Amino acid sequence: MSLSGTERKRLGALARVMIPGGAGQPGADALGLEGAPVDDVLRIDPTRTGPLRRFLALDGPIDTLAGIEALAQCEPDGFAAVSVVLANAYFMHPETRAAIGYPGQEARDASVGLGEADLALVDVVAGRGPVFRRI
Repeated sequence: MSLSGTERKRLGALARVMIPGGAGQPGADALGLEGAPVDDVLRIDPTRTGPLRRFLALDGPIDTLAGIEALAQCEPDGFAAVSVVLANAYFMHPETRAAIGYPGQEARDASVGLGEADLALVDVVAGRGPVFRRI
């Protein structure tokens, strides 16, 4: 289920306000999130499509955060869908990942054992000792 041109245009306007970019981070406008990145997210999680469409169909200004907040009060599930879809599209985008220094998920060889950083996380739990609760 693909978004219409009108829905994409409105989603792009929302994204520009919600993810303006700055401080070395790309903004939504530069990434074209309303296109292929959003399609990728909706392909992974199609359950967001209905609420997203309901929010995009609301009539009201979206050129400020206050306007978006007013619409969010009318359709909280739709706003949640917009927020999740845009955030995922943003952080899945290669330019965003490069800007934050995250290469994406990587296959790691578990046979090499735990590194120092892994052990530092485990030490706290191991030092505490076993904790059991009978159910």
